[in-house]
Amino acid sequence: MAGGKETPRQKMIGMMYLVLTALLAMNAPKELINSFVVVNEGLVKSNAGFESKNSLTLKSFEKSAAEDEAYQKGFQTAKSIKAKSSALYKHIEELKRYLMIRTSKSSFEVPEGLSTENQSELTKFLMETPGSDTTYLLKKVLVKDNYDVPTFEMIGSDMANPRPETDYYSALNLKKKIQEFKDVALKDFDKGKNAALFNTMEKAFSFEDVVDHGKTMPWEVGTFYHLPLAAVITNLSRMQLDVLNIEADALNELMKDIAGQRFQVDELQARVLPNTNYVMMGDSFKADIFVSASSSAIVPEVYLTKDKGMIEQINKNVEGVDESKLEKIASSANGGIVTYGLKSSSEGDFEWGGIVKVKKPDGSGYDKYPIAPQKYTVAKGNLTISPTAMNVFYRGLPNPVKIAAPGVASNKLSLKCSNAISVTPKNKSMGEWIVKPGKGKKCECTLIGEVNGKSKKFGPAGFRVKNVPKPEAKFAGIKASGSTSLSKVKAAAGVIADMGDFDFAGAKFKVVSFTVSTIYKGQPVEKKVKGNRVTSDAKKLIGSLKKGSKLYIEDVKAKGPSGMVTLGGIKIKIL
Repeated sequence: MAGGKETPRQKMIGMMYLVLTALLAMNAPKELINSFVVVNEGLVKSNAGFESKNSLTLKSFEKSAAEDEAYQKGFQTAKSIKAKSSALYKHIEELKRYLMIRTSKSSFEVPEGLSTENQSELTKFLMETPGSDTTYLLKKVLVKDNYDVPTFEMIGSDMANPRPETDYYSALNLKKKIQEFKDVALKDFDKGKNAALFNTMEKAFSFEDVVDHGKTMPWEVGTFYHLPLAAVITNLSRMQLDVLNIEADALNELMKDIAGQRFQVDELQARVLPNTNYVMMGDSFKADIFVSASSSAIVPEVYLTKDKGMIEQINKNVEGVDESKLEKIASSANGGIVTYGLKSSSEGDFEWGGIVKVKKPDGSGYDKYPIAPQKYTVAKGNLTISPTAMNVFYRGLPNPVKIAAPGVASNKLSLKCSNAISVTPKNKSMGEWIVKPGKGKKCECTLIGEVNGKSKKFGPAGFRVKNVPKPEAKFAGIKASGSTSLSKVKAAAGVIADMGDFDFAGAKFKVVSFTVSTIYKGQPVEKKVKGNRVTSDAKKLIGSLKKGSKLYIEDVKAKGPSGMVTLGGIKIKIL
């Protein structure tokens, strides 16, 4: 079997197949033929489980592509691999069914006149007849020990001149289709970066010559010549499992490579972008308030200019601009952010622009980003409202806000907000207030200050209201997916809702239910858990895991400040 991700069950099945094949070569008793039926049934069950998991992986990929354009190209590659994998898997399945009806026609209801001369009708009968999935089972074949028919159909009467690949059910046609699958599956991968995938493919389908009793034979002859039907069908089922295993590895490598080509966001900050920095008396101050994402791995180079001609050139063709003609800002990056400061010395309107250069994640060069023309006005007097936590109000939490207005003492200022459950001072003399927003999507805040003994209104200013970000489910120290020892998994007390870097007072979620599942003896097994701690039933399921097994934590629900939420699942491989 392919790769290094075989479960103990898969390893056992593979070993049984090798032992049974060896016994056949030693003219072992005919009763051993029936042992292949047991091995084949185990492979068929494993294949069904693998198909289900691969479909879930592709759906996850599709969701990522819909939400993030960086995944869209990779998703197209994933669909190509899936299509080729499915086509090969179905061809092998059709080949198995064809060999069974040719070897033991009396075991099945086969219409008269059906032959390879009308291939489309034959394929339709084998693959689309209602109930065919439960009809063509090896255990139903009366003549499982027939050597001649499988050999004739796949190799022919002369092993030195096997049937050509133009024969639909020949071993050489199967070899051709496997090679086409290999070409598509490996096309977009690098042998150096994705060595494990290439090794998995070579272990499964190397097409190396086979040496039997000192005689060297090509792969197709050594694999299918003079073997009983039971052994051939089991071997083909094993190949189907290899195809699914390679498909799974390829999809996972694609997602991993895409993640490696992008900067990992590790900084979130609230930002306020005002529509204008100059407000006439009676006008409203408006601003876009949002949370910006940045990476501490990014060390940008910033080049600025106040020359209008240069600013226009930058925004027409940033790649053609000579940055030596611009002013380089000597400032160290803080979390991928360069701070630019300019002291105003006179009133009026000003404009500036520039370029931001960022080294590509793979180190192959730089990406250049134009800074759109930035305008600002220097004037006397202005309103300032600056939340001290995240600059956006989170529903269900006490949001600290710092208020100030030029020329007005903080203890003479009051804060009023629409769509607020409460607005209370925390330290009025320092201008510190607490806002608890309501159910609406926005809050408008206004300052009321005492100026020369009279009440004066400043604002309003708009804020968006959001639910607290969903946490991530965490079990045995693992979020989303990963691998760990069985002892750590057994020692895990339960599932927690991890808020990660979202450090906000009162932002806590508690897991109220989840489902634990795995593949046991080829079948999905799950245990539903209420609360956040592992129950005795779940512990028994975990106790059945072996090295190489995969444990899934799914349907995780947690309750927090914004109510009940469903968290992403966890996939854990046991080391």
